[in-house]
Amino acid sequence: MKKALTLGLAASAVLVLAQAQAGEGGNNAKWEYSGYLKNETGLFQRRGTVIGERPSTTDTREHGAGEAMKFENSLVLFFNGDLVSNARLHGQVNIVSDIEAIDGYRGHQSYSQQDLLRELYVDTKAGKVDLRLGKQQLVWGTADGIKLLDIINPTDWREFTQNTMDESRIPVWMAKADVGVTPKDNLQFVVAQRQESRIPGLNQYGDKGHAFIMKGVDSITGPVNGFRNIVPEMGAISRTFFNFAAGGAFGGVPLNAINYMTVNDFATSANPMGNGVTGANMLNGLAYTYPAASGGISANTNLVDGGTTNWDANNPNSTFEYMSNATFATFDAFVNAKTAYVRDYPEETVPNLGLRYKSTLGRDFNYSLNYLWHYDPNPYIDMQWQGTSGENLTPTTSAGVDAFTGRPTTTVSLPGYGGAAGKVPTLLFTEKLNRIHSMGAAFDTSFDTASLGPVVARAEFLYQKETKTPVIDRTKLGYGDLVGGMRMEEADQFKYVLGADFSFLTNLMVNVQFIQFINLDYVDEAGSNGANSGRYTADQATLHLSNNLRKGAHYREFGSLFLSKPFGAEQQGRVNNITIAEESGGYWNRFDVEYGFTDALVGSFEVNNYFGNTNTMFGQFKESSNVQVGMKVLF
Repeated sequence: MKKALTLGLAASAVLVLAQAQAGEGGNNAKWEYSGYLKNETGLFQRRGTVIGERPSTTDTREHGAGEAMKFENSLVLFFNGDLVSNARLHGQVNIVSDIEAIDGYRGHQSYSQQDLLRELYVDTKAGKVDLRLGKQQLVWGTADGIKLLDIINPTDWREFTQNTMDESRIPVWMAKADVGVTPKDNLQFVVAQRQESRIPGLNQYGDKGHAFIMKGVDSITGPVNGFRNIVPEMGAISRTFFNFAAGGAFGGVPLNAINYMTVNDFATSANPMGNGVTGANMLNGLAYTYPAASGGISANTNLVDGGTTNWDANNPNSTFEYMSNATFATFDAFVNAKTAYVRDYPEETVPNLGLRYKSTLGRDFNYSLNYLWHYDPNPYIDMQWQGTSGENLTPTTSAGVDAFTGRPTTTVSLPGYGGAAGKVPTLLFTEKLNRIHSMGAAFDTSFDTASLGPVVARAEFLYQKETKTPVIDRTKLGYGDLVGGMRMEEADQFKYVLGADFSFLTNLMVNVQFIQFINLDYVDEAGSNGANSGRYTADQATLHLSNNLRKGAHYREFGSLFLSKPFGAEQQGRVNNITIAEESGGYWNRFDVEYGFTDALVGSFEVNNYFGNTNTMFGQFKESSNVQVGMKVLF
């Protein structure tokens, strides 16, 4: 807070200074002011439900085709002027209102694309060093539709990849120094404020109803499939069975001693409680149907997906099916369990540090070498059991034998807890940033060909050391070790994009790209206890209870095709189309047109289609496909 206040005061001081300079001596000729008023209206293309929109398993709400998802009005002001003879100021102020957005996304939001003070920096020189000081954007990458070397500024993912790079990039306070070593060699030093990317749903509130929540995020904070909300309801169910056991329902054996019966034993039993109800129907009834007087909890979350006919631990899609090897004694540890969500970020005074060397070989071969020591702007989540007083709890395990199948069992305990009076365990979700090394390179060159005409070839390469990726241990999750079963572990990544630009017909620009991500620490270990065993790297964007906690790809490939052409008598319009395809069958296609009716009035139209496999990065947003129209008045 203190840091934010300091930065805010600094910004105000610069603005006041700028205004004072503009007014002094009537020297306004050195100052330039411009801006625009803009409306963007977005409509859902098809009827459906976006990820995480439904508040409970029984809710059936859907948005309709043509229903509004966005009605955003913005006033954007730019100002540029000389502060002194060798210092020029640039600023951008945004005033935004989106009345169709959910709470938290309707107006100003610090360090987002709707930040009131988006940019404020000074360009100056110190000897032979060019300096840019202040809140700004800095671009190292050149790829279309994907950010590899463009990593200094975090990203606002509120519309996933729909917004232009310039819009989605979040400006941060930064000092950039460029030194011309020789006429063709340039060194750039960067000291930048660390900030995190804006990822819808990844916060303590969950952003229910936001149109662009990824399945991986929904698995953390979603109202139905998020473990943040699942665990308290599992704690209530555990309390029910704790009471059943205390009442003699299991022959007088307390819950923490029933280490021979697993969830799967109970669910597949024809009459486990002696009341003529199958185990699967009993679980389903306690979760959703039975009144509180019978121990029911009227759950909202995905604890179990129906009665006897739906139970299938070999193809799990609900919490209890994923924990089919957990003993009843393990559920003793969950009695009355709660959750909490906090952020534990490093001090903002710890900066990101970067260095770029840029040069040219021959006449047409430009290249750069880049290094950034920084906090990965994409947060990760750590989980930890805590006790009533906030002390860390270390789960213990004990071995047993399943009396029904003869197979070994593992029971998880939280020592001192398990229904003890005044003892409530809390599963703490802590949002963190990880310090990593990013090393990269880029090049571009141009040449003429006989068949394709002029060609521009481009490439970017990025190696990132010690990023955090999710690793799912289905064996541990299967017997109820939530913390050990779903962990973020360090992994090195290598990513690259190869692209080429061609020109055809009259000013038709065509760009093709091949993109590959390689997880250098990919995990894929088979288990020996059926579907709920083994250990693997999960797909961070799409892992979900509905898709078997989707396994990630060791090598992930994408291809993109971008077309762009001006039109109109004076080429006052431009039409673009980009298609990105994932190797696992997900697609995004964006078609957009912008046309200048006059020098001051510009209209726009865009269609964003997501399709293909709904468990892929792009395909998961099928129900978020949309049409947007815009009008901009320049002044």
